[in-house]
Amino acid sequence: MPPFSARNRGAHAQIDNECPESTRIGLLHILLRAIDQHYVEDYQAAVRELERIARVMPNQFSVIDELLMQLPWDKAFDFCERFYNHLAQDYQRYDRELESLVLVTAKSEAQQYIAGELQRLFLEENLAFEFSDGIVRRRGRRNTADQVSRAEVVLGDPRLAKALGHFNKALRYFRNVSHPDPENVVKEAVCAVEAAARALFPSSGSTLGEVVKSITGIGVGQLPKPIAKTFEGLYGFRNAGDGVGHGAAEGGPATKELSEYALAVAASQIVFLVDLAAACEPDIPF
Repeated sequence: MPPFSARNRGAHAQIDNECPESTRIGLLHILLRAIDQHYVEDYQAAVRELERIARVMPNQFSVIDELLMQLPWDKAFDFCERFYNHLAQDYQRYDRELESLVLVTAKSEAQQYIAGELQRLFLEENLAFEFSDGIVRRRGRRNTADQVSRAEVVLGDPRLAKALGHFNKALRYFRNVSHPDPENVVKEAVCAVEAAARALFPSSGSTLGEVVKSITGIGVGQLPKPIAKTFEGLYGFRNAGDGVGHGAAEGGPATKELSEYALAVAASQIVFLVDLAAACEPDIPF
């Protein structure tokens, strides 16, 4: 469950391309608690990793808070990933009765704590990023995440391998923290829709426009004309957006917000096309 501050915030702009001081203070608290719980080897291990990421000479007088506050914003998120993947450790303690080391906390448990606390911190701070699977990713809106997840499920169909390739490219561009590329998000998202349409309706045309025109109608397994317009609109922007396709600029710029909208719509369209194609398949009597 997201914290109350995140649930109560509403649709305010997320903090992007920045790691505020308050976020760094929260990260410091998480790190120090992890050290206290022996999830991290010790204080000096954290200092050494921060010095490495900051590219400063090792210094026995370095302190965690100063290093963390001085990191560039993207390097602070690099440290979050290293905190989870590199600093987390098994905690073993010597047992006198057994005369051997016994496992107190597994590395996986330490990582579970770190991941949960980092994700909660990101939500509290209204960052445009999330922490999952040991990686900082661009978060996007909840609706976008939901639609992407549904699309990823249906794109597991072997027939849609080419569409999946384009969709994964769109996601990589969308989630790129250091170099966001909204133009390529739009282009690859629409290419994914086109590849899915061609695979699901192979006799209907070689472009998305041809497929949509061919399957538009009022019958079962057809696109109602008003819905077909939504496919045509997104496809049209892919061809006319500034820097998106063919060097055209009459469609306007592909902003970060517009690229997220295009990704969410493309994901929904792929799921809908799969359902539409399934409706056209004949029932097999048993």
